[in-house]
Amino acid sequence: MRKIKPFIRCVDYWPGQIPPEKLQIYKDMIAEGQILKHTVIVNQITGSTIVEYFAIAPHKWILEQMRRRCKD
Repeated sequence: MRKIKPFIRCVDYWPGQIPPEKLQIYKDMIAEGQILKHTVIVNQITGSTIVEYFAIAPHKWILEQMRRRCKD
């Protein structure tokens, strides 16, 4: 089986800072090769955060995997 490089552009919006447990999920998925960190933008006035990254699967699937990991 051949491992593919993340190629699907995804963008997540957080109205505030990313909670530590959710940030860990991003880091875990990066380590596993499921997503590739690209850009993190933090609005210094509102505190909102935008995370842009590339994934190996559609955004909807990646978000579902993240949700499942939060419940574990």
